[in-house]
Amino acid sequence: MFRSMRWTLLLWHAAILVLALTSLGAALYLAARHATFQAVDEELASAARQLAGPGPGPPPPRDWNGLQRPPPDRPDPRFDPRGPRDRPLFDEAHNPLANLPEDCLERVGWDPRDQPYFLAWSRTGSPIRASASCPPDIPAPELAPPPIGPPFATGPGRVRFRQRGDFREALVGGPFGATLLVGRSVGREESYLRNIRWSIAGATAIITAIGLLGGLWLTERAIQPIRAISQTAKMISASELSRRIDVKETQSELGSLARTLNETFDRLETAFARQVQFTADASHELRTPLSIIHTQTEWALTRERDAAEYRKAIEACARASARMKTLVESLLVLARGDAGKLDLQYENFDLSQTVRDCAALMSPLAEEKKVKIQTELVPLSIEADHNRVLQLITNLLSNAIRYNREDGSVCVTLQAQDDWAVLKVTDTGVGISPQHQPLVFERFFRVDKARSRESGGSGLGLAICDSIVKAHGGRICFVSQPGEGTTFVVHLPLKPGK
Repeated sequence: MFRSMRWTLLLWHAAILVLALTSLGAALYLAARHATFQAVDEELASAARQLAGPGPGPPPPRDWNGLQRPPPDRPDPRFDPRGPRDRPLFDEAHNPLANLPEDCLERVGWDPRDQPYFLAWSRTGSPIRASASCPPDIPAPELAPPPIGPPFATGPGRVRFRQRGDFREALVGGPFGATLLVGRSVGREESYLRNIRWSIAGATAIITAIGLLGGLWLTERAIQPIRAISQTAKMISASELSRRIDVKETQSELGSLARTLNETFDRLETAFARQVQFTADASHELRTPLSIIHTQTEWALTRERDAAEYRKAIEACARASARMKTLVESLLVLARGDAGKLDLQYENFDLSQTVRDCAALMSPLAEEKKVKIQTELVPLSIEADHNRVLQLITNLLSNAIRYNREDGSVCVTLQAQDDWAVLKVTDTGVGISPQHQPLVFERFFRVDKARSRESGGSGLGLAICDSIVKAHGGRICFVSQPGEGTTFVVHLPLKPGK
């Protein structure tokens, strides 16, 4: 399942969607939590500062031994001229925090568990005053060691916050080294944040489910063209090559793939049709010499024959086997050319001399057909496979002679153009009709099948020429006018790789 492209796309889509929604939900929750507790902290800090007050003002002047001398109209029981050793300690009851009303922070309509509360400690850590709604067992904060000498008046300083279970508390310094705590329950805020968490989780689950369903639908739509392509490809077989992929159903990036596959199927159908036709033609061509051999051997074996009759039968079998050998060799050349394994033995030779040799070789056939061979050659050295080039020229001359008219002529010209050797073979024969010209280089193609069979042609000569020229990296073409003749033009590179 996990190797399926459909499920892979769906899982990636789900993972990205869940990651995005989780990140967004976490950011929203953290922002809501920060804003909620920031408002609570500001509320507690404001109440703590107001209760702690601005302080009693600057300390009074000191006497000679460091005591703060009180104003004359308000004698301070702490002042005693007898010295600091026998002075009484500061009375905590004089701290302004001890006079705070117990219900100063109560709010109308609030649940008793949610009412704000305060608690004040002296500089020695003993409770001074607490509100009526103050929960029990509140731990005292860590106090700094008391300063040396008499306590001096101080005001509210930096506010510290702490979380104690469901309680949020603010700590601030008070007068005369006291510490004031203001707090309240944050149960309502926690419930609110809990509802936000559940809402975010529910929204994430719903959006994820919708996204998965949408992703499943999208992946199904994306996979559908691929499934159609696969089904069409499965239905294509040797007996059914005409099926094609419906490009209208793949109007996306898969459309180019569908068109490419259709073009491939077209080439396969054409190649398979050519292969079937080639096999049928080859079987037909081989059947004739095999039938001759079979007939002659049966005729010779039916009864005793004289030497002349046996010789005649053997000569017929020899001619048939020679024709069959030529056909098989030609087919072998074409098969190697199709596979790109037409091994060429490159050597440097004079192409003009090779053309003369071929003309001399074909002169008996030309005399039999009453055709003249003319040559216009320039000395030209070429590096190619001599035997294959010899076969190429021989096939062109053979066709030019066989399909020429009586008292006609064949003109062979050779010249150099840049890095190419240009060979032209022109005849004055019957020419090739326009409807047959696209099929000239097809295997077993004959313009006049009756005349071709009479002359011993198999329809493979020009196909072999095309294969040899392409193997050398050249090109071959022709120009023909019905009733006037045909000119074949061959371009061969002077050096391999040109």
